[in-house]
Amino acid sequence: MRIGIDVKLLRSNSAGIKVYLESLLDELQKIDRRNEYILFSPAPVSYPLSAPNFSYAIFRTRLPGILWQQYELPKLAKKQKIDIFWGPEQTLFLRRPKGIHKILTVHDFVYRRYPKTMQRSVRAITGYYGTRSLSKSDSIVCISGFTAQELKKLYPSVPDSKIQVIPNGISHKKTVQEPLSKKDFLFFSGSIEPRKNLRSLIKALEILAQKGVQTKLKIAGPTGWHNKAFRKLLQNSPIQNSVEILGFVSKDELQNLYKMCKAFVFPTLYEGFGLPALEALQNGARVIVSKNSPMQEFLGNLGIYFDPQDPESIASAIETLYSHPEMMSYSDKENEKRLGILKRYTWEHAAKKLIALFEKIHAEAK
Repeated sequence: MRIGIDVKLLRSNSAGIKVYLESLLDELQKIDRRNEYILFSPAPVSYPLSAPNFSYAIFRTRLPGILWQQYELPKLAKKQKIDIFWGPEQTLFLRRPKGIHKILTVHDFVYRRYPKTMQRSVRAITGYYGTRSLSKSDSIVCISGFTAQELKKLYPSVPDSKIQVIPNGISHKKTVQEPLSKKDFLFFSGSIEPRKNLRSLIKALEILAQKGVQTKLKIAGPTGWHNKAFRKLLQNSPIQNSVEILGFVSKDELQNLYKMCKAFVFPTLYEGFGLPALEALQNGARVIVSKNSPMQEFLGNLGIYFDPQDPESIASAIETLYSHPEMMSYSDKENEKRLGILKRYTWEHAAKKLIALFEKIHAEAK
């Protein structure tokens, strides 16, 4: 079987989906030596290929990525005799070349639920091509049960038989086995943009400061977009000296921050999965996150939850942790449960399920 993959996003710094694609490609190269994989891009990408059954098909173009995908990629896939084509970034070419069956990964529905937290151009592309890709796909991979339920609510015409839940994961080899000693700071990892709701987190820390609860916060991640309001709020905040913006950090630095923080705080308004929360759990951090989110699927009662729309609720969740210092580390029983969860959520498991889906769609097409 010849499997085509649209990898144009590997040219960008789109952190979340890029991590998703690179992590699955890593595992696919390790475990699948039977099928042939052709990675399509309109320009060279730096992701390394090591498996002999993986190759690039680079076709240079002056067209923007989405137009290349819609107008040139179908012809290229047909020319390369692709059997199954996988679109990992929420859109696929809408044309259906004869003999090619399509699988689409859906990460979230921000463009429907919180459209104002997206850049207008991204919102327009995802809204138009993403919506139409749903009906043009033979199978739809959702990265969490939450996203699958969102799909059913927002697009009830999509049959359940097309929907497959394949959760995101982590590399299990890097899992911290025992709780570590903590330093005096809270930690947030993610891009600084409206959907991450950092303004509410700053307001929550101001509430705590008024109560005499002194906290420090470290923020790691790319600048994102539309963050002037957050920066202005922080600049005028009485707790500004307690907040450190680190910018982009290496993978090793990120792991150390997870390991050393008193807790990982994630006040996001909306996620399709919430990978930073799983990474925090992997590194032994207590996780304080938004309730009614996909993160509850893997955190269960190990998480501390709040209403992300209410700074008082965020402050209360953090204050609960500071009032009970023993909660900052997992008990032996909690740690055993934590390790059990992490064994179930791995990129290896996700890759195996994805291969099984490729083979199922291919077999049904014969």
